[in-house]
Amino acid sequence: MLYVLLLILILGALFYLFSRRTILFPARKLTPAQENANLIRVLLDLDDGSREQLFSLYKKQFGDNAARYARQTYGKWKAGTVRPNKQTFRRFLVNLPQVMSFDLKCEVLRELREAYCAHDNYEVTVSTDDWKAKLTPLVEGILKKAMTAELPTSLQHRLTWLAEDDVTVANSILAESEARQTMNALALLEKEFSNIDQLLDNTSGTSKVTHLLRLPLGTVTLQIKKGSGDG
Repeated sequence: MLYVLLLILILGALFYLFSRRTILFPARKLTPAQENANLIRVLLDLDDGSREQLFSLYKKQFGDNAARYARQTYGKWKAGTVRPNKQTFRRFLVNLPQVMSFDLKCEVLRELREAYCAHDNYEVTVSTDDWKAKLTPLVEGILKKAMTAELPTSLQHRLTWLAEDDVTVANSILAESEARQTMNALALLEKEFSNIDQLLDNTSGTSKVTHLLRLPLGTVTLQIKKGSGDG
């Protein structure tokens, strides 16, 4: 009897492993060039008022000549005729958070979180009867893992920079960016539900279909089998 119970436990463990496999990857590390590309885009997309405010701060801190050169260089960056140079770019960054809206700061942090976050791959076997019920908690678990993960040191520094060294503001930016990350993932999930429903409708003669669900925090490979209600 003991051997029978042991065999049942082993078979149950194997079934769980094969029905839901997770391939874990370490958190990614962006190169300075990759991170700077994001901030250059923010810089070049500033509205007229914010841009002029930034030039005024630049002039006040670095002088008339430097500000004149920065204004000329900015136009060339935006036109794509020259690449941003390190000194002028770093000087822009000194005061950039002062002219960024709270909304823009949250969006920048959200994008950096998604870029830095470990993107795990999951493989799940479901049926047409239960795929939504199984997939929803899995995605929620992926989100929870991302939200509770410690920010990489470089990202902590970027958050402090965005918040201009204000801890209260930093916490607000972090909370809002997490909320946006969750909403974006759930919106994608809702869209994918529609895609999978359509896929199943178009493959009525197939016993199993494979669908790849791409989320900002990872991918989920679904092996979808026919359920008892599909005839």
